[in-house]
Amino acid sequence: MSVTSHLAVEPREYDERIRQLIPLYDELIPEVAGALAHAARPVRHIVDLGVGTGALAQACLKAVPGARVWGIDADAAMVQVARRRLGRRMARVTLVEGSFLDVALPPCDAIVASYALHHIRTLRQKQAFYRRCHAALRPGGVLINGDCAPASTAEGFARDLNVWFTHLAQTFGGRAGAKRVYESWADEDVYVPMATELKLLQRVGFDTDVPWRKSPFAVIVAVKRSRA
Repeated sequence: MSVTSHLAVEPREYDERIRQLIPLYDELIPEVAGALAHAARPVRHIVDLGVGTGALAQACLKAVPGARVWGIDADAAMVQVARRRLGRRMARVTLVEGSFLDVALPPCDAIVASYALHHIRTLRQKQAFYRRCHAALRPGGVLINGDCAPASTAEGFARDLNVWFTHLAQTFGGRAGAKRVYESWADEDVYVPMATELKLLQRVGFDTDVPWRKSPFAVIVAVKRSRA
């Protein structure tokens, strides 16, 4: 599904609109890029899942000036926005149109994602995808996911969701409008609790950490163990 149909926003307007839809957006992106420091190997090749407008790719190239980025997105219009945004940095970037669930991931030192992996519909699919990420990463490589990672209990999830509703209410006419907007994403978005995300990653052989979390968003780091 394109950004236009999913979020009712044109790609060229995405960067402005996303800040109205998602609290802490401007904090999470640099935190994902900064978490590249958790890699247990030099980071030279980065895979960006759901490259969008290129905001995360840009932050990663600033964080690791010598790295190259391979970015993929299913929305051709967003890929074009990313191309324009990255400008001269495109010399170190390869952009691919397609779904990261279908296209083979290249060998790499780091895989990053922001607000992308919640589009994976089931836990079985997400487990299988994490296994693919583990296979693509070189030993010591890191998978970094910045996304909504709510609490596991009903009470904790409600508290986390309240933060999001409060943010949405500022733009969409109060709590009722906020709830309508959030519920409109239900066909595409699945928010997996933090504890479950960590278990899925650990099952395929990652060591995990959570260097940043502000309810209900988090940066989850998964490092592929180096060979003995």
